[in-house]
Amino acid sequence: MKRKKRKLNRKGFTVIIILILIIIIIAMFFKQNKKDGLEGIGYNQLEINEINKLTKSEIDIISKYKYNSNLIYIITSNNYDSNKLDLYMKYTEKYKDIDYLKIFELINHKDFNEKKINDYIEIIKKYNTVNGSINYVNNYKDSNIKLNETTLSFLNEKYFIEEYLDRYIEYYNTHKNLEYSEIVKRVNSNIDKEFYTDSKKADTSKGMYTLVNKFYYLDSDYVSEDIINTEPKYSRDTAKLNKTAYENFVKMADAAKKENLTIKITTAYRNYNFQSILYNNYVKNDGVKAADTYSARPGYSEHQLGYSTDLTNGNNISFDKFETTDEFKWLQKNAYKYGFILRFPKGKDYLTGYMYESWHYRYVGVEIATYIYENDITYEEYYAYFLR
Repeated sequence: MKRKKRKLNRKGFTVIIILILIIIIIAMFFKQNKKDGLEGIGYNQLEINEINKLTKSEIDIISKYKYNSNLIYIITSNNYDSNKLDLYMKYTEKYKDIDYLKIFELINHKDFNEKKINDYIEIIKKYNTVNGSINYVNNYKDSNIKLNETTLSFLNEKYFIEEYLDRYIEYYNTHKNLEYSEIVKRVNSNIDKEFYTDSKKADTSKGMYTLVNKFYYLDSDYVSEDIINTEPKYSRDTAKLNKTAYENFVKMADAAKKENLTIKITTAYRNYNFQSILYNNYVKNDGVKAADTYSARPGYSEHQLGYSTDLTNGNNISFDKFETTDEFKWLQKNAYKYGFILRFPKGKDYLTGYMYESWHYRYVGVEIATYIYENDITYEEYYAYFLR
């Protein structure tokens, strides 16, 4: 009986060894088969090394398609999205007559809709623009906009406004030396028109976001809400300012003070009559044309809103010297954090209608101020696209 048991043990051991060998062979077979699969498709060893860095599910997707000479760029790109791998493979293979970078850009676009891809591709083939293609197909395909290279170029612009299209084209026809983005910027700011012409009453229902400039005016009897007196600690004179704007100015001035900088208000809120006296004196001294470059006509001054303030430093330096101060340099980097923007920036006078004023700041809230700061645009541009 003991011999029989020993025989059985040997037999069992042999079976186990055989099973292990079978498992090893199967594993090697599948491993080799996987390698042979990628090689069989046409990928070289260097490409296979990159592909093998992906997950099994990604490799399985790649294995479904024919050889893709652009695959390595796609999977090593900073914009690669593994969730879109199937789409990359599918449409770079389907639309081989289009630059694969365009397909990659198209699929990665935040507004991409796979159901509309044939429409996108049709426009890309003709005009070679992904943004314009998506914008047109998603938003304007069923509109009355006649599609051509010019209109599509405007559609491709970040701050395009549909109802201004005719104005863009009209301005383009006489300013073909300008970039499309510049034309959009100018028309959105209304400077395809003469200053102080076709003026409209400012939409004061927007509260602190109200735009007042050479195209939007306030009535002579308009009275701003929540105007309060400023404290001598923060103001050179007895200036007044909107309560919310002033509270945030105080935070800003206190933050600057911690860095041994002094920011003070010189003048802020002005009513219609005050602005009228001020402007007429400027006209008397310098004439209308010159006065219009640095002073607003009565009713057209945003100081009447109560959210604007002219600033100086602790030494009460003159306005034209303010940009040389450390306080100005600090404001350039920090004002937006407290909701303030430099209202009339350097080089933007043709958009705002006013010469560069390093001392003039406007409160618009942190969110809007941050956007304007990060995108280097004027309040005219922001208002037209987001608030109008």
